[in-house]
Amino acid sequence: MKATLVMNFRMSNGKNTTVSITSPKDELTKAEVAAAAAEMVEKDALIVNENHLEALDKAFIRTVEETLLQ
Repeated sequence: MKATLVMNFRMSNGKNTTVSITSPKDELTKAEVAAAAAEMVEKDALIVNENHLEALDKAFIRTVEETLLQ
């Protein structure tokens, strides 16, 4: 299965943006994600159309199973 960490952030314009990270480490904790997200907000790590990250709205791991067709 393929795993992706999906983090949804609220932006300064009131809209949301998504950051997706493929192959996150196993046993990733909510606290680790929250700490990384807080650092991204604090350091203005991502600016979209002049809008800054304000806060992490939600985060989750998406897992996808791929089956090769024969």
